[in-house]
Amino acid sequence: MGRLPSSYKSKIDLTINDLDFEVVARNAIILLFVLSRLDEVYTVDGTDDTGIAEALIHLWYSAFVTAELESSVRMRVLPFIVEVCDKTKSEMPHTMISETWYFAFGRTMRLVLRREQWVQLSEYFAIPGNLSREVACGVRAATVLALERADYRDRWYYKDLIPSARVAKQRFRDDGLLLPFGSPRTGFDVPNPYILPI
Repeated sequence: MGRLPSSYKSKIDLTINDLDFEVVARNAIILLFVLSRLDEVYTVDGTDDTGIAEALIHLWYSAFVTAELESSVRMRVLPFIVEVCDKTKSEMPHTMISETWYFAFGRTMRLVLRREQWVQLSEYFAIPGNLSREVACGVRAATVLALERADYRDRWYYKDLIPSARVAKQRFRDDGLLLPFGSPRTGFDVPNPYILPI
């Protein structure tokens, strides 16, 4: 992962904002996951952060994740959100609530949402009981493999001069997993609740 040089001592502020709450929610979940995981990597494990990059790739792009990854995200991030929801139970739904979390090496994250959005954010961690892998595959296929869009897909593939690139793109369209082409797909059984839309 890219890092600033150890000699860099200045503060860096990043502001991420979006009108679409689903985008904000997804960004917040992924950032809280990374920051909490980096705390563990740099304070316990040493410097092996390759697992974080792979986890982020699947959270961001893959339609299905492993049960282990889904559980890890839920266990690391949900307590942050639940704590805010518990502290603000008496607030009105449209009240703006700010929370700041502190992580190792001076990293902080501040999230400002309405009370109702904090509750909504906590609900992102629950995969609907009727959303099996098969149902999620069907919903996804109806969108990305729609027959009425076949011509558009063919035109897109036509731009790829290398046949192997076409095959890899089609494989991603078919199963929704961003993995090296020959990698096993076993274990990616849980519909990714953090991808838009599910």
